[in-house]
Amino acid sequence: MRRLILLLAALPLLSMPACAARYAGEFLEIGVGARAVAMGGAMSAHADDALSFYWNPAGTGYVRGLQVSGMYADLWNGLANYSTAGVALPLSGTVFSANYVRLSVPDIQEHPDYADPRNRVLNGDTLTVQEYLLATGAAPRGVFSDNESALFLTLARLNRATIDFGWSYFQIPIEIPVGASVKFINHSLGGASGSGMGADFGGQLRVKTSDLFTEKWKATLAWGFVLQDATNTAVDWGENNKDAMPLNFRTGAALIQKMPGRHSQAVLSWDTEHRWERTRHFGLEYQYEGVLAVRGGFWGEQWTAGAGLSVWRACVDYAYLSRELGSTHRVSISLRVR
Repeated sequence: MRRLILLLAALPLLSMPACAARYAGEFLEIGVGARAVAMGGAMSAHADDALSFYWNPAGTGYVRGLQVSGMYADLWNGLANYSTAGVALPLSGTVFSANYVRLSVPDIQEHPDYADPRNRVLNGDTLTVQEYLLATGAAPRGVFSDNESALFLTLARLNRATIDFGWSYFQIPIEIPVGASVKFINHSLGGASGSGMGADFGGQLRVKTSDLFTEKWKATLAWGFVLQDATNTAVDWGENNKDAMPLNFRTGAALIQKMPGRHSQAVLSWDTEHRWERTRHFGLEYQYEGVLAVRGGFWGEQWTAGAGLSVWRACVDYAYLSRELGSTHRVSISLRVR
């Protein structure tokens, strides 16, 4: 019964053909990577690893060497499972990445429309909804599953330039990574299936505070933007039945401050997005010697927290996210192969 109640509460998150277009591809709103989730999803300005394809494809341009990554999470008290796997590889001055994202909701009970009296007939008598459910034990007709997946193919490039204001010693070096992703979406629900294709575009701008203000201030200022589903992605179910994913404009800023220690730093970040309604994201991270990290943030009104551990070429991250349908725990890992 608890599972059924959770399912009914989560139905708006499942992209059914009969649903309003608002919910098409909404599994891509869940978030990828434990580090980013622990920071409240505030990543568009400072994403810089193999999982940047999701938060800002431009950040993929910072990848150096072959990286593989993955994440797994049980969502909504075990109602669904969510996973990602991918690889990023620099190629001739650009970085290419391929990532697979999947959401699966198994064993969904199928019940008839109890508002229709014909579905409440038992032994020749038409019962009320309550009487019918009590008499049958609320037994379902059967079970089905909901499976949603997306394949992201990303290209990004890190560009460096110098702004010269024409005065002596007043030149500002800047970094301008840009990137784009093409995504292929598949959705199967019971006996129905749909597919679609879309594109995301993003860019970042980074400048060191020592070049702007004083050499004693060892920090980096970053700004980023993302146009998600810039092509108005649509999931086509056939027979002229399509669910559209409207454009989402996401922008954010971050302060990356060097802290005492050779590889220690603190990151303060902020994002805002507006697809269905305006949502704000806040994140804070402290990394100690590039080995241990603690994080916290807010995803809208829900708080997040997590930690990370980097050993040799591997990085393992954990995130906790408080949600109305149940708290979720996520673990992700990334590995630099070379």
